Amino acid sequence: MAESDRDKAVEKLSVAEADIARAAAAITEAEAQHAAAASQVGLQRELLAHTRLLAPFAGLIVRRDRDPGDIVTPGGAVLQLITPTEIWVSAWVDETASSGLAPGQPARVLFRSEPAVVYPGRVVRLGRETDRETREFLVDVMVERLPANWTLGQRAEVLITTGQRPAVLTLPARFLFHRDGRAGVFVLRGGRARWEPVETGLRNSTAIEVTRGLQAGDRVAAPLQPGLPLEGRRITRP
Repeated sequence: MAESDRDKAVEKLSVAEADIARAAAAITEAEAQHAAAASQVGLQRELLAHTRLLAPFAGLIVRRDRDPGDIVTPGGAVLQLITPTEIWVSAWVDETASSGLAPGQPARVLFRSEPAVVYPGRVVRLGRETDRETREFLVDVMVERLPANWTLGQRAEVLITTGQRPAVLTLPARFLFHRDGRAGVFVLRGGRARWEPVETGLRNSTAIEVTRGLQAGDRVAAPLQPGLPLEGRRITRP
């Protein structure tokens, strides 16, 4: 082979090797672009999946905070969803009654829209923070049966059953007084009011159980005006 032919062959070999290197670099760059595109496709698919709002339960939408086309920021509310099969009533209860409450206790719920109808319920949760001004804490009661028409936020009264006893002696709460830290009532003895100590048990909003100190048939008295002394006063009105 002539020297000139050899030089041409070497030159062609160098060009071919350079072409192979460029092709390999192009392949590497294309693979990197493919990987980036695949990653971008995965990201867009993930973002697309986030555009669908799937409720964790079958419920009722009571409020829509955004309209179609609105921009939603992270953490922003889009709508409010509730389950009508489980509605709770939050009741404020005086802290002195906390020892007698427990989840699962039966309750009665009276809605202001139907004050004559009693709906059954039960205690589901006790609050752990007392209001520092009112000295009350929240008790959540689940209503087991709802009225035909109800709205969120409507007012209701809750009566919680903390205990039951049959055939007991009860006294209206307004007839019970305290003296030197003891509970007592003014009993009519010989036509005059005499203060006598009693022991009490269960109570509700209107009546108190008397476990000792009174007998069935005893007549008790209460002042017509708060603070009016009764001790030894003759009572003529039945």
